[in-house]
Amino acid sequence: MSLLHDEQNRITAAISKKLTENIDVISTLFTDCADVVKRRITVGNINKVDIYCVYIDNMINKDLLEKVTIYELFHNLNEMPARNQFDFIKEKGLRTVDLSEVITMNELIEDVLSGDTAILVDGCDKALRVSIRGMPSRGVPKSENEVAIRGSLESFSEAFYINRVLLRRRIKDTNLKIKQFKVGIRSHTDVALCYLEDVAKPEMVADIEKRLKEYIIDGIFDSGMLEQLTERNVYSPFPEFQTTERPDKAASAIMEGRVAVLVDNSPLALLLPTTLNSFFQASDDSYSRWEIATFTRILRYFGAFLSIALPGLYIAVINYNAEVLSSAMALSFAAARDGVPFSVLFEVIMMEIAFQMLLEAGIRLPGPMGGTLGIVGGLIIGDAAVTANLVSPIVVIVIAMTAISAFTVPNAAFAASFRIVRYLIIILSAFLGLYGFVLGIIILLNHLGGLKSFGMPYLVPFAASGINEGTDTKDAIVRLPLRKLKRRPIFSRKTERTRLIRNEDDKH
Repeated sequence: MSLLHDEQNRITAAISKKLTENIDVISTLFTDCADVVKRRITVGNINKVDIYCVYIDNMINKDLLEKVTIYELFHNLNEMPARNQFDFIKEKGLRTVDLSEVITMNELIEDVLSGDTAILVDGCDKALRVSIRGMPSRGVPKSENEVAIRGSLESFSEAFYINRVLLRRRIKDTNLKIKQFKVGIRSHTDVALCYLEDVAKPEMVADIEKRLKEYIIDGIFDSGMLEQLTERNVYSPFPEFQTTERPDKAASAIMEGRVAVLVDNSPLALLLPTTLNSFFQASDDSYSRWEIATFTRILRYFGAFLSIALPGLYIAVINYNAEVLSSAMALSFAAARDGVPFSVLFEVIMMEIAFQMLLEAGIRLPGPMGGTLGIVGGLIIGDAAVTANLVSPIVVIVIAMTAISAFTVPNAAFAASFRIVRYLIIILSAFLGLYGFVLGIIILLNHLGGLKSFGMPYLVPFAASGINEGTDTKDAIVRLPLRKLKRRPIFSRKTERTRLIRNEDDKH
C-alpha cells in the first residue's frame, strides 16, 4: 500500500512560476518516454515570453495542433502585453472552445497522458489544457456477440469518448448525466456513470459510486476487473452486473432507471442493478411483436432449465428411478448402454468435459478455425466415442441438447454460470437420484432468492410480483403488447414510474 500511496502523492505539487523548474519536473517524470513530445517556444514580438508545449505523439490531432495552437500562437501574439500574458494567450492566442486551466502538476500529467496538450507559460503558476485528441480507434464496430434480428447493428468500442456519444445520440435529454472519474493509480482509467438524474434513485447512484471508489488499485484495463472489485456476491457464480456491447440496450436500461458504467478500453458496458429476468431479455424484444417476444423468452427460460437440469435428470432416472420411463423407452436406453464399460456418471462427466474443452478451444482460435473445430471436433469425438462403446448414444444426445440449450440465453456471462451449477446437480443426482435432483433445484432457487444486486433482489419480479402495482410481471416471461407497458420497472423512482400515456387528441 505504501507504493500506491507514494505514487498517488508523488506529483501533487503546484505548478511553479519558473518555467525552468516545471521543465525539469516534466523531463524527470517523462525520462525515457520516446513518445512524449516536448518543446520550448518563444512567442511575441516586442514583449516576448517563453512557453512550453507537451503532448504524446499519435494521441493528438496534429493538424489541429498546428492550426489551433502553433499557428495561432505565432500569428496572433504580436501585441503581447507586458503583464497578464497567460490570460492574453488564453483569450486571444488560442482559438478553441475546449480550453481549460490546470493548477497542479498532477492534473497536467494526467491530462497529457489522457491525450491532451499542455501549455506552460513562463512567469505563471498554472497551465493551459488544450483538448485536440486524435487517438487511433476502430470506430463504431458491428455487434458480434449480441446479434439481433431487428434493431441497431452498432456496438460499443474500446474508445471511451465514442461510447459516450453512442449513448448521447439515443437519449437527447439534459437529465442524462455522465459522471466521470478516474480509477487506477498508474493506469488512470476513465470510468463514467451514466444515468437519468430524474429517474434513477439517488441512493442507488451514490452506492454505486461509493463502491467504484472503494478500492485503490494500480490499474484497471477492462470492466471485468471493476466488476470483481465492486460486487458483493463474491462466491456466487451468478453475476451481479449485466454486461452488454449494444448501445441501444444500455440506453434502454438507463431509461428504466438503471445505471450504465462505461470503462475506457472496454467494449462492454455494465448495467446495474440487475435481476434474473434482465438476463433473459434480448435487445430486439422491444422491437418485435409481443407474441414473438413472448415465445422466444419462454424458449430461453426452458433452455436455461435444460442446460442446468438435463444431465442430472438423466443420471437420476437411469441409476435410481427407471420406473418413471415407459417399458419401450427403458429397453431402448438399456440397449444403447449395452457394452459400455463405464458408469453413467463417468459417461456424462467425460462428455461434458470434452465439450467444454472444445468450446474453450474454439473461443481461443481465430473465427473460422474456431467454428470448424467446434463442429468437426464434436462430430468426430462423439461418433468415435459411440463406435468404440466408450459412451452411449443417449449421453451424446443429452450433452448436445445441454450445450445447445445454454446458447439460448442472450447473456454469455450469465450462461457461463450454468457450468458450475450443472455439476452440482449432476453430483447430487448421482448419489441421491431424483431426491438429489430436486434438492439441487431447491438449493439453486434458495441461493438465487438470497442474492441482491445493489439492493435489488435477484428474483424480482417473480419473488415479489405485487410490487410496483404488479406491472413488472408484464415484461417478464410473458411480454405484453408495448402499449400495455405503461410503467417503468422497480429500478426507477416511484414518482417517475409512468413512461407511456395515450395522447388524448388521438383517441378518435
